Amino acid sequence: MNKKKTVMCIMETLVVNILIYIIFYQIQPNRDVYLELNPHPLFILCIAMGMRYGNYLGLISAAISSLFYLVVFQSVNNDFSLLFLHFKNYKYLLFFFWSAVIFGSFKDNYDASMERTLTEKKILDDEYEELKKDYKLTRKIQDELKKQIIGSEESILHLYEIASRLGTLDQEEVYTETIGILSKYLKADAVSVYTYHENSGYLRLKIRTGIAGMESRSLNVRESAGFREVALNKQVIRWDDVKEEGFPLMSAPLVKDDKVMAVVNIEHMDFDTLSEYAFQLFKLITNWVNKALGQAIYVDGLKESRFISGTGLLRSEAFEERLNAEARRKEEFGLDFATLQFKVSNMNEADIDERIKKVLRTVDVVGFDPDKKHLKILLPATPKDNLPLIEERIIHSFGAQATKIPD
Repeated sequence: MNKKKTVMCIMETLVVNILIYIIFYQIQPNRDVYLELNPHPLFILCIAMGMRYGNYLGLISAAISSLFYLVVFQSVNNDFSLLFLHFKNYKYLLFFFWSAVIFGSFKDNYDASMERTLTEKKILDDEYEELKKDYKLTRKIQDELKKQIIGSEESILHLYEIASRLGTLDQEEVYTETIGILSKYLKADAVSVYTYHENSGYLRLKIRTGIAGMESRSLNVRESAGFREVALNKQVIRWDDVKEEGFPLMSAPLVKDDKVMAVVNIEHMDFDTLSEYAFQLFKLITNWVNKALGQAIYVDGLKESRFISGTGLLRSEAFEERLNAEARRKEEFGLDFATLQFKVSNMNEADIDERIKKVLRTVDVVGFDPDKKHLKILLPATPKDNLPLIEERIIHSFGAQATKIPD
């Protein structure tokens, strides 16, 4: 019971009783009038208190009013036993309590009904808010689907063109193209590719874009239930399939000749785009990538002439072609890249190739111009902020035989 209401009810009852006592008893020459009022003001007071405060406080008000009535009755008659001799003497006491109970019950029932109604309204309001959120999300997904189906930049036909283009890339370019596609079409802002080494059972970081992702450069497959499913059972899974702390939002194996070559992970993306549609599109894209990897060995063979004989160094024309491809990826996917150039002296191609392999990733591209002795390096999916560290490693490996050429 609300203490404030209790105090208010008692105070109001006392004030009204005192006023009635003064007006109809204290200042009256004929004091019997207090007992003969019809209807009695205290009866109306008990009705009002019952309707205002309910059954319980109405009874308290009736008890206080009855006490005032009894005090006056005793004062007028000087014999309390007369109260029960005639019905007219105690009828108002009964009326006080009956009115408090009857009208107080109406009030209590009304309050209970109002509380149920307010509770139901709150539940409906909460459900309505949830429905609004679902509606907004559904509209957003619908708009995204329209873009995918109708929009010129993100249409299914455009995705098909990308799938066709994957088949003309070598293996290293496939990884870079995959990261670009996932970044753009799934709105993923952290994507990584880890190569899988079956003998060691480890995943080794090959290439990553974005910073809001996993920290590990090396992962033991057998220590992760999720990556066991991906690398050993060749399953495409989501984080909620395994409930494993730190597991990527989505992960898929990259397979060539029925052997897992790498694992691609979406490590972070906008929550609103993390939908069943996004997962199905992720599965579709990784399926295209796997088909492209199956053809990559033939593409690599066709492009053998691009390399300087006996090395992994691209000829100048081939390097420029690959540089143009990275520029296209930056424009189309927003996938950044970085370049470095060095003047190399007193070294043959084989020595350059051997040293540079120890410094760079396998996904990085190296070109060499034998006439100018220019060593050109392309770092796909690499922010320019990382260049000082890579430059330092190259200079440390080559020593005085390499001099950086300013951009």
